[in-house]
Amino acid sequence: MTKEAEISSDKIQVSFSPTINQIDEIEKWLIAERKKTGEGFYCNWNIIKSLFQKNQLAAITHNKKAIGFATWSYTSDLTARIDIVEIKPTYRNKGIGRALIMRLFHFLKERNICVVGLQCSPSNSEVVWKRLGFIDFPGNPEKYGFYIDEDKRLYTMLIPPLQPSHDHESYETIELWNDEPYRTKDIQPTYKWHIVFKNGTRELLKPIIQPGHYDWRIRWQIKDKIIVDNKVKRFGNEIDFGNFIIIKELPNL
Repeated sequence: MTKEAEISSDKIQVSFSPTINQIDEIEKWLIAERKKTGEGFYCNWNIIKSLFQKNQLAAITHNKKAIGFATWSYTSDLTARIDIVEIKPTYRNKGIGRALIMRLFHFLKERNICVVGLQCSPSNSEVVWKRLGFIDFPGNPEKYGFYIDEDKRLYTMLIPPLQPSHDHESYETIELWNDEPYRTKDIQPTYKWHIVFKNGTRELLKPIIQPGHYDWRIRWQIKDKIIVDNKVKRFGNEIDFGNFIIIKELPNL
């Protein structure tokens, strides 16, 4: 084992404001990896540097030397995407990547991010991401843009969502079909949520977080009165949508 690979956990830190010197260190070992193996993410250096300038790069350090990094993008007010993660080759398989990602999850959760997605590139990274809690998109992911080129996409939720259930009736419900309205007439919804609010508010006790498409049909109903029955993108300002449909609060009527 090299001295470089001998690490002490109390000397490992994650910084969301890395220094220029630490970014230079990352560039140097990315270049070295590229020259030695032809692999790594130096080919994306312009993207990495751009995300650093946007304060969307976290560095994990040992003795204040950068030994890994993660970059991310905000895809909406409530969602984010992990773009690039790499650990210096001599520090791999030591839990460094897990420590970095867990700290990033905490950071994003503090900023009201509910769910994080990513693109599995290279494809053999899927196993690693699933060990960190990422899961497949449900249903027919190719049809609704849950793939990018040929790379699989995964996601994980940072907060517990309201679980769908068809078991009982309730005063207020949200229903969702995994297709457009004109194709779902007289068809039972794919998902149904029985809404429970925090006391004295219209904030959901647990948010609805569901992978989905903005052209899917959604229905909001209070007792026997239908408030909305339309495409997700026409629901209103209360919904956050992209590759995920998120509802945290509903208005008074």
